[in-house]
Amino acid sequence: MKHDDYKEKSFSTSKIYVIATGIIFLATLVFVMFLYLSQRIDSTYDTAAIVTMITVTGSIFGSTLVWYSKKAASENHYKLRMALYRDSAATRLEFNEAMMKLKKEYDMTDEDICEIDSSGEVDEMMDSSLTSVISGLDDACSDADSANEIHTI
Repeated sequence: MKHDDYKEKSFSTSKIYVIATGIIFLATLVFVMFLYLSQRIDSTYDTAAIVTMITVTGSIFGSTLVWYSKKAASENHYKLRMALYRDSAATRLEFNEAMMKLKKEYDMTDEDICEIDSSGEVDEMMDSSLTSVISGLDDACSDADSANEIHTI
């Protein structure tokens, strides 16, 4: 990869959600441990409230983690697809440059180049491999996109 392909890491809104819910969950756990160690939990009512706090904050944190991982997987599929297109275009360009060098080196005609190109089956191999990989990526993208849909009641 070139240096231009690397981008500085930045916090997205989804990362902030995960960090914020994680901090809230950890703060709840620390609060409960403080109450337990200081023995301020006296009745069943206190215990029910604490268990509810841990359950609610833990479930929100867990669902945020699942949502973030599905979102990241979906983004990665699109990035992989773009990298695949970029690499296949670069491979085809290298092939065309090699054919042009052969043409100049051996004083070949365009018909000779077309004959070599058609007998080499490079296009068919690239197209079939790209089609199979892209269909796999499309399936994975649609799975990730369907998992990222927000369901409302």
